[in-house]
Amino acid sequence: MTTPFIDAFLAADAGRPFAGIRKDAQDILAAFLESAARKPGDLDPASVEAALRSVIPRMKKQRLADAPPLFSSFIAFAGEKAGLKEAGPLAEEARMRAGELAKEDEKKRQPVKLEGPATGRNDPCTCGSGKKYKKCCGT
Repeated sequence: MTTPFIDAFLAADAGRPFAGIRKDAQDILAAFLESAARKPGDLDPASVEAALRSVIPRMKKQRLADAPPLFSSFIAFAGEKAGLKEAGPLAEEARMRAGELAKEDEKKRQPVKLEGPATGRNDPCTCGSGKKYKKCCGT
C-alpha cells in the first residue's frame, strides 16, 4: 500500500532517479515503512535496520543494486519534508547497510552446482533399483 509521502518522494527531485522503476520503488518503500512500523518522520537506526533486514531479501534480484540509493534518498527526503532528526547520518548508514545486505543476499541467490559426474541414461539408476536410469527415474 503506497502512501502520499512515498508518492511525494517519487515525484520530487530526490525520487527522479527511480522514475524507471516507479511501481517497484513504491512497493519497496511501502514494505520498508510497514516493516519499520514507523512514520517517515519517526525513523530511527533500529527501525531502519529491522526494515532493511526484512525488505531486502524479498526484493527482486534486478532491484538489489537500486536498494542503497533508494533507501538513502528516501530517508534524506524524510529529513527534509517530515522533520526526521539526524537524517543525514541515518541516510548514509542506510546506504552502507543496504549495500552490505544486498551483496549478502545476492550471494545467497547464486545457483547451486552439483558436484560429480552426471548420471548417463544407460548407467545404473541412483535410486538403487538395479534398473537402468532411463527405465527407472529418468522418465
